[in-house]
Amino acid sequence: MINTSILYAEDEEQTRLNYTNYLQRYFKNVYSVSNGQEAFKLYEEHQPNILLLDINMPKLNGLELAKKIRLKDKTTRIIILTAHLEQDKLLFAAELNLTKYLPKPISRIELKEALNEAVRQFKELSGKGNLVKLEDDFSWDKTSHKLFCKKEEIKLTKHEILLFDILSSKNDRVFTIDEITSHLWDDFDDCEMSTNKLKDIIKRLRKKIPKNVIQNIYAAGYKLKIIST
Repeated sequence: MINTSILYAEDEEQTRLNYTNYLQRYFKNVYSVSNGQEAFKLYEEHQPNILLLDINMPKLNGLELAKKIRLKDKTTRIIILTAHLEQDKLLFAAELNLTKYLPKPISRIELKEALNEAVRQFKELSGKGNLVKLEDDFSWDKTSHKLFCKKEEIKLTKHEILLFDILSSKNDRVFTIDEITSHLWDDFDDCEMSTNKLKDIIKRLRKKIPKNVIQNIYAAGYKLKIIST
C-alpha cells in the first residue's frame, strides 16, 4: 500500500491520532481531519486514493461527504466507519459504491483487510495495477505495452516490447532463456542462434534503460528489477 494515499476523517481527537499513526505505517501520504468540510477541501486539493470516513462527523457527515464526492468521482475508494446503531443508515447507501463499512470500535484486523481490498479496487479501476515502476523514474505500462521515463515514451522495437511483456508478467520471477526465446520467436529451431539474438536485443535495450533494470541471473536466466507495481 506504500504508494497510495489516504484521507482519514474522524472527529474524536485521540482516536484520530491513534489511527493516523497506524495508517502512516502503510501509506505514503496520510491526510487526517476532524470534520467533513475539511475532508472535502483536502480531497479536492490532494485527490487521495482511499477515504476512511466516520459516518457521524460535524459540518458534513460521512455519508453526505461520500455522496458529494461520488457525483464526480467513481474511482476513489471509500470505507465508512459506523457505530452499530447507525448501520441502518447504510441500507440506503448502495449508490455510494462503498468498499466496506466497519463497525466501531474498529478491529485492526478488519481495518487492514478493508484497506487491502480498497487498494486492490483502486488499482483495478484506475489501471494503476498495470504500471510497473522501475529504477530512475522508468516505468512499464503492461496495458499499452509502452516504456516511459517520467512521462516521456521510450521507443522500443517489436522484440524489445515482447521482452518487457514476459519479464513483467510475474514479479521477481527469473525467466529461462528458453522461455524468453519461445515468447519472442515462434519459428526459431536453432537454440544457439536464438540465444545470441536475445543477447543482442538485451544489449541494445540496455542502452535505453538504467543498467540494472534487466538482470542476468547466472545459470538461470533473466529477470526485471521491479521497484513496485
